Order: sequence, then C-alpha cells, then structure tokens
Amino acid sequence: MLQDQFISRLLLIVVFGVAYIYTMMKMASCNSVETSPQKHIILKILGGINVLLGISCLAMGIFWLTQVQYPEQTIDFSYSANQIVRTSDKYVMWGYPTSEQSRAIMGITNVFPSLALAAYCFFYKKSDRKWWKKVGRFFYCLLMYAFYCTATNFHYFDATELVAPGLFCLMSGYALIKAKRLNEQRTQIAEQQRIAAIHKMMDERFETETNIGTEEDTRFMPQNEDFNMNGSDKESKEPLTNDVSARTSSPHTEQNKKEETPSMDVVKYCRHCGKKVDYDSSTYCKYCGKEL
Repeated sequence: MLQDQFISRLLLIVVFGVAYIYTMMKMASCNSVETSPQKHIILKILGGINVLLGISCLAMGIFWLTQVQYPEQTIDFSYSANQIVRTSDKYVMWGYPTSEQSRAIMGITNVFPSLALAAYCFFYKKSDRKWWKKVGRFFYCLLMYAFYCTATNFHYFDATELVAPGLFCLMSGYALIKAKRLNEQRTQIAEQQRIAAIHKMMDERFETETNIGTEEDTRFMPQNEDFNMNGSDKESKEPLTNDVSARTSSPHTEQNKKEETPSMDVVKYCRHCGKKVDYDSSTYCKYCGKEL
C-alpha cells in the first residue's frame, strides 16, 4: 500500500474501533436492574487483562510501524487462502499491504477489540435477560468482532467489500438504538416507581398525621367529659343543695306557720271564765258571753 492509502486505512481502523468500544460499553450497561453499583470483581480482573492485551497489541503495532517501508508502486494483487478472485477489468484503488504493513495493521486492529471487551467488563451491569438472550448477545458480539476485523479491508471498493463494514455499522447502530430505548424505558419505570414511592410516603404521612390528630382528640375527650360531668354534677348538686336548703328551711316555715296561728290552736279555754270553748263555733264564750 502507498503511504496515503496506508494512513487512510489506519484512520478507518481508529474510527471503527472507537465505534466498537462505544457500542460494547453501551451494551454492557443497558437494561440494568442494579439499584446500587456492584463490584463484579471477576469482570474487573478480565477487563484488566484485556487492557494489558490491548497495550501489548498497541506496542507491537507501533513497533511494526517503525519497520514499514512504502512501495513505489501499488501492489496490484496478492494471493491468499480466502482471496476473492475478480476479473482483470477491475481496477485496484487501494493496493495490498506489504508484510510489515500487514503486521502493523493487525496489531493496531487488535487494540480496539481488546479495549472494547475491557470496556464491556468494566461497565457491565446485571440485567434481567433470559439465558437464551444472553447466548444470542454473545454471538451478536462475536459477529460484530468478525465484521470489525474485515471492515477496513478495502481494495476495489465494490459491493463485496462493502458488506462487512455495512453489516458492522448496522449492528452497531441497532445495538446503540436498542440500548438507548431500553435505558429510557428503565428510566421511565424508575421515575414512575419513585413517584409512586413519594405518593405512598405522603399517604402514609397523612395517615399518621390523621391518626395523631384522632389520638389527640381522644386524649382530650375524657377531660371534656369530666368537665361536662363536673358541670352536670354542679347542676345536680345545685338542686340537691336547693332541696337540702328547702328541707332545712321547711321546718322553719312550718314553725313560722305555727307561730303565725297560735290563736287558733292555743285558745281552748275562755280567759274570763276558764271553761273550755270551741274556737270554730264562735268568737264569744258561750258560757260567759265575753269576747275570747
């Protein structure tokens, strides 16, 4: 490959690699059911191992970049086991890489899958997927890796070479859209649960306040009853005192009545002749005729 072709392919590798890492990171954290972050120690260890592999691949790629020598002419055709044979009228737009260029491309290409897998391990969050969905996700990521590795292998820019990058972009876009939709649904559910929890808390608080109010009312009710009872006792005592006073005053009134009528009961004998007379018959003594 010529120098400009080689640099362009490296830039495409970087663009597809960044998209691959971002897609794996979003796939790892979508549709999470973790309310609090968990450690996932084993995944963190695997992520660290993949980071080391990515660094080693980057070092190997940089080493082979220092050994690259660019040809003066475009390499028209190279034979390999998986080579697609085309007719002679097809024009090569990007030449085939040399052995040093191939090693450098392979080293830099392997950096991004290692970092993508490390990002998946670091950003992984537990979900409620069924086991068969998890198996499907594994093969989905495996196909993305296969399409990524061949996404920048451009020479003729025909329909055959555009299949791999096209499928990679479709799978990456679909994964990102689905992850965004699942995260939005999960956010809406969490918001609804939060609102429901707030309403429940407010209802419980209102019930406790009403219960406290009723308890305070019942707490003060006996005092009111005592007050009413005391008032009724006072009212009942008042007629009792009136009755007692009436009873105590009744002998006096009777005595007064007796004192008021001494002449009717005491006058039984005439004061002149001393004979017993009938008070009701006349006011004069029937014996002596004098006034009683």
